[in-house]
Amino acid sequence: MPNLFPLTSESQTPTTLLILTATTTILTLKLSQYIFNALFTKAQPKILRGPATTVLPFLTQEEKDKLPYPPDAYPGARDVDSPYGSTRVYEWGPEGGRKVLFVHGITTACLPLGPIANMLADRGCRVMLFDCWGRGYSDAPTGLPYDSRLYTTQILLTITSSPLSWTTSPGFSLIGYSLGGGISAAFASVFPDMIRSLILLTPTGLIRAERTRSQRRLLAVISMLPEWIVERFVKRKLQTPMFPGEKGVVLGEEILGEEIAPVSRKYPGITVIEAQRWQIKAHEGFFTSFMSTGRHAPYANEHETWKRLGLRKDTILIVTATKDPIVNPDELKEDATEVVGEERLEWALIDGAHDIPVTHPKKIVAAVLRFWKM
Repeated sequence: MPNLFPLTSESQTPTTLLILTATTTILTLKLSQYIFNALFTKAQPKILRGPATTVLPFLTQEEKDKLPYPPDAYPGARDVDSPYGSTRVYEWGPEGGRKVLFVHGITTACLPLGPIANMLADRGCRVMLFDCWGRGYSDAPTGLPYDSRLYTTQILLTITSSPLSWTTSPGFSLIGYSLGGGISAAFASVFPDMIRSLILLTPTGLIRAERTRSQRRLLAVISMLPEWIVERFVKRKLQTPMFPGEKGVVLGEEILGEEIAPVSRKYPGITVIEAQRWQIKAHEGFFTSFMSTGRHAPYANEHETWKRLGLRKDTILIVTATKDPIVNPDELKEDATEVVGEERLEWALIDGAHDIPVTHPKKIVAAVLRFWKM
């Protein structure tokens, strides 16, 4: 048999030997992991329970109030059970008002959208927030890809849990932020008659491939490592900004010259980053959900989904940020216009970064109300 990898004296350079050593080490670790899991690891349960089950029952009311994410941060809290696990939902505002559902991003619970929801409720809207699978107080189903299908199912479970009808005419308005924007676009593309209006805040879905190349490479590399190493790395990484230049209130820092609305009116001292850090430690299913979302969620190459949005009879409002290191506003406008059609899009550009729902909620609400002609 011919030698497929001949190592002559000329080929045995330090770089070649280093690559071979590293590759052999990784493969050995991975094989060891598989053997260990097969022999000693119990089968993963179908649902990894969230803090609503694993933490709250063991705390006093005083201890609950002191949590970085108190369970009654918003009015109308409920836990909606399903075969996929429990979903934490909040619903408040006038029962006869315009219905508005919010979908948050990848790392946090629903807290970044709290200021906008409160302001719209003040204007007479019936608002609903929920924690996506594996975030906040919602459980994390296992054995399923965290893609648009799973999140679409969660949206349907959420809205049908309301004592009010959200699915009948005139439907509800859908506001998605970051990854929640990509999820909302996917939902609206398959349930167009259910959506009264669609608003996307710095949405994923059409992020260009070159902007996610490093993240895809990192996922490919860490997928070869033992899970316990990956989990420690990811959890440590999420204590800091995920992208260069991403700062601001989403990380618990104040921005000079900006009037920051609290994410919770009942608990004005809580911050998104502290809640995120607590979630990483307290939620047994966060790592599983985060990694699967990173591999399967609608970040890029969603052109077919967005093309179906162009079939809507109304216009879509897209809000972007001038200093967004994740969703480039110029690229998104060019690509969305090409795919959806200029006549179907309305734009609002805010001077801020990716975390504008927390740093500039008043400007977003003003753009939304203009869009709705309220």
